[in-house]
Amino acid sequence: MTQPPAVQFTEVSASRGGRGVLHEVSLSIGAGETVALVGRSGSGKTTLLRLVNRLLDPDRGEVRVDGRETRQWDAIALRRRTGYVIQDVGLFPHFTVADNIATVPRLLAWPEARVQSRVDELLTMVDLDPADYRRRWPDELSGGQRQRVGLARALAADPPVLLMDEPFGALDPVTKGELHAEFRKVQSSLHRTVLIVTHDIAEAMALADRIAVLCDGRVIACDTPAGVRVSDDPRVRSLIA
Repeated sequence: MTQPPAVQFTEVSASRGGRGVLHEVSLSIGAGETVALVGRSGSGKTTLLRLVNRLLDPDRGEVRVDGRETRQWDAIALRRRTGYVIQDVGLFPHFTVADNIATVPRLLAWPEARVQSRVDELLTMVDLDPADYRRRWPDELSGGQRQRVGLARALAADPPVLLMDEPFGALDPVTKGELHAEFRKVQSSLHRTVLIVTHDIAEAMALADRIAVLCDGRVIACDTPAGVRVSDDPRVRSLIA
């Protein structure tokens, strides 16, 4: 039996504030695949991402996760299956690093010993020494360290789908390069289905298996980095330039 796509959009249209943002978008993401959503501001990238975990619902069309239409999912259960990483991280300032990472496992009532073991495992995975970092507060961390903790928190309950909205956008080039390498290392180990929103075409080329280019709420190209690089669509060429 053929495995269904991990995430599938079928003829999806969506609006925000009465304005149409997405128009008849169809896109399939396979299990373990990293797909970057790129395009200019206002092209619909973040709206498309938020349809996956029901932060938004489509006006028309279908969004499926693991073969199941998102409206059939309990929204909370769906969000716990989809790790979410955003640009400003959103760590709870009154929680230590360990408590931030432990948030979803505790909501899922994991035994505390398992929670603590998972915290240490993830800190090690993102190259932060548990003995040094688990008791720190978010305001004691650099931007890159906070982003690493945000990634660890998103992975804490071992979600099959990871959504990343401009996760490296606010970082300096050196830190961004280090986190790109860290992301590739983690993904090569975990093989999660990843959708990553970015304005940075070079970042998309470096991290993604395929790149979906959005323009005015439509997917105008979806191909491997090599395929996008040689596209003759002038809208795609302008992004690459």
